[in-house]
Amino acid sequence: MTARDANINRPASQPDADLACDFEIAVSLREGGIRDRLVRSALGPPRRLDDGIELRLRSDAWDAVLRYIEVESHCCPFLDLAAHREAHHVLLTVRGRPDAQPVINEIFSTATNAPG
Repeated sequence: MTARDANINRPASQPDADLACDFEIAVSLREGGIRDRLVRSALGPPRRLDDGIELRLRSDAWDAVLRYIEVESHCCPFLDLAAHREAHHVLLTVRGRPDAQPVINEIFSTATNAPG
């Protein structure tokens, strides 16, 4: 992934992996403020999809989105992660199998109250 890419698609590296996140990696997301930056950049609440969520972010969040996908793909290898950069916003999509939906919903639960 590079900052120049306009589309990122990171399929689950272990789609059938246990629904357990790597604690050290999860802490790095929190301590690095990556998830907080994404939530603050949200242009409204996550949109629910049948198999995950889609979060619309300000265009200046692209670097944080790249870092998030890089880290989260190692933390939760059962998730499909994607981002699409458009002129005025970024779409971040997190998808997974049915039993992963509670995990997906929890990831950006704080974005539910984001300003729109």
